This record gives sequence, C-alpha cells and structure tokens, in this order.
Amino acid sequence: MTQPPSFQPDPSRRRPRLSEVQNSSAQSEDDGVVSPGVEESAPRAASEETVMPPSFAPRAKRVASAPSFTPSSPAATELPRTATPLRPQFQPVQAPPSAPVSTSTSPRPRRKKKRHWPLVTLVVILLIAAWPTYLLFDANSHLKRIDALSGAAGTSGTTYLLAGSDSRSDGSVPDDTEGQRADSIMLVHVAPNGQTSNISLPRDTYVEIPGYGWDKLNAAYSYGGPTLLVQTVEQLTGLTVDHYAEIGMGGVSNIVDAVGGVNLCYDLTVNDERSELNWEAGCHDADGKTALAFARMRYSDPLGDIGRAQRQRQVVSKTVSKAMQPATLINPSSALRVERAGASAFTVDEDSSVLDVGKLVLAFRSAQNSGMTGVPPIEDLGYSTSAGSAVLLEDTTAPDFFAKLRAGTLTKDDLTPKL
Repeated sequence: MTQPPSFQPDPSRRRPRLSEVQNSSAQSEDDGVVSPGVEESAPRAASEETVMPPSFAPRAKRVASAPSFTPSSPAATELPRTATPLRPQFQPVQAPPSAPVSTSTSPRPRRKKKRHWPLVTLVVILLIAAWPTYLLFDANSHLKRIDALSGAAGTSGTTYLLAGSDSRSDGSVPDDTEGQRADSIMLVHVAPNGQTSNISLPRDTYVEIPGYGWDKLNAAYSYGGPTLLVQTVEQLTGLTVDHYAEIGMGGVSNIVDAVGGVNLCYDLTVNDERSELNWEAGCHDADGKTALAFARMRYSDPLGDIGRAQRQRQVVSKTVSKAMQPATLINPSSALRVERAGASAFTVDEDSSVLDVGKLVLAFRSAQNSGMTGVPPIEDLGYSTSAGSAVLLEDTTAPDFFAKLRAGTLTKDDLTPKL
C-alpha cells in the first residue's frame, strides 16, 4: 500500500543501525589512516560516538497563540505542506464596507403613538368645565335686584357700597321693631393706582342727607332706601358708587352656616341682652346665629360703633376665607350650598351681576390682607345733636381723609382711630 507523501521515508535521512555504526568504527581503526598534516586526535567520548543526526533533533513544542503573537523564527511556525493552517482565534468580524458602523449610543427614537381619549374622559372634562358656568348662572338667577344707583357722573377707580340691613322681616331677629335701617355700611374703593381700601362708616355718623338736612347716616336708608343712602355717601366722600350690594341679618346667618361656621375672636366677656350675644373672652367657633349677634353687639362694647365695625369686618373676612378654601370649592355639594346661601342673601343694583359681587369679595379680601381697613378720623363719639348722640368726624366731614381715599394715597396711620 502506498503511504502518504508526508510519511515517505527519505534514504538520506535514515537513521543508521547500530551494527553499521560499529562496523564503520572498526573499519576506521583497522585502516589506521590519518590524513596528512592532521594529528591524531584523542579518543572521542562515547556520547559523541552516538550523537543522533541533526534531522532527528527534538523540536520545541509549538503553541498556538493569538493572532497578535509574532514568532521568533520562521522555522518555528512553518507548517507541513499538507497541514491545514490554523485559523486565528478571537479575530473580530468586520462589517462589510457597504454597512457603516454607527458610533451613536443613544437609543433610536420611537414614534409617538396617537392617544385616543376615551369617551368617559371627555365627558369628565366637559363636566368640570361646565360646573363653574352652572354655578355662575344659578347664582345670577337667585340674586335680588333693586334700583339703588344715583346716576351721577363716574369718578376714577371703582367704588362698591356694601350695606347690612337690620330688617327683621326675615324672622332672624324676633322683635316688634318696624321698618329697617342700615345696620352697617362699608365703602370698598379700588383707586386708579391699584390701592384697595375698606372703610367702615359708622351708622351714627353725623352727615347731611340730601333733602332732609343733618342726621345720622343710617337714617338715610330709612328715609329713602338704598338710593338715598347711596346719594348721602357720595356727597360725604366725593366718590360715585359704581356697585351697590346689600345683605340682611338672616343672610349673614345662613352664609356662616353654609360654610360650616367660623372662628371669631374677642377679648372681652359679654352677656348682651339686645344682641343676644353670650361670649367668653377669647376665640371660639361660631355658628350663624352667634356670628350674627357678634356682628350686631355694640352697647356692651367700650368702643361702641368703632368696635362694632371691627367685628363686622372680622365676620365678613372669616366667612369669605372659609368660602374660598379649596375643600369648599372642589366639593360640588358644599360649593352649591355656599353659592345658594350667598346668592339668596344678596340684593344688588340693577346693573350688577354675580361677577360684580365676586369682584367686591376679592377687593374686600385684598384690603383686609394689606391692612388697609378702618374708619375715618373721628373727633367725637358722643356728639350731641337734635337726632341724639352721634359720631362727629374730624372737621365735621373729614375732607382730607376722603381726598386721600380718592387719590389712593391713604396710609395705615390714616386708618387708625384717634380717640
């Protein structure tokens, strides 16, 4: 059988047999022939006599290495002709030339999917948007209107007149008093420069009533209703009233109950039979009936009408703050209850709407927060007149004070009572 080429013996590289080596050595000794000019060398060592031919010298074991390894000699890495070349390991596979390699590490942006709002969501959005509109419409329909404005030429800024009627017709205060008067009078003015002031005009202020002469301010309401009251205030202050709003005793009580009561503070202990206020000094949560008595009481107050005006502003301020809390506005039940109580309690001029009432409330709150609240400078709290004891303003009508009010240049010192 024919052997593969790589195993074909090479006669020139055949290892001599031991007998041939011995015979060759013996023949050399027998001949004793030495080349001319060459001395006979010493006997060779036995190890030199049996040295293998160079072709049979052991080769160093070849170790496969990474492609980056460089052999020290070409012979060390020479493979047999018939051997299959080793494929380098860990050789990176390169991308084809036509496919560029991206070096960006950011993820590929995804296309935004179009959102389809469910029908239920659209209905909820419509209801949320429609709810305030319904409250405004409902409140506007429950407001009572009356002819109150004088029709005088307008003045700079915006002026609101808020009157608290002491009418007993709604049964909130059971007594035999007939007729009605303005129990509290507040003038809220927004000056052209933005200054907002809330001025309480004491009900017993001594003023000139058009067509009736000098009398107490609240008598104007008794003589000619809201219209004459508006005219009297305009003559005193030099301002034209743009919006008129009135609230009765029962309305105050209903609004306070609608907001769940308010926390009121007074430093004196009071047991007043006329107002039916029984109060222990300090701060207490008050319901509608107690809040109404708190605002009406004056005979047991050392400051009289001034102290009464302060407590009236406190009741209004605390009620407005409670009504505007998110918990009240977000809850549909409480929002509707407060809206119905407030709209039913107010009477406005024929040209005003619920939006104007809202602006009045915001202006009142702005003046309260900035501290621009108080009364005109008073000269005498017990001024004797033909109509009885009255409140006399500084220089009779406090002309300098109302000039600053119109210009929007009032200071807190101007609003501090000087008694």
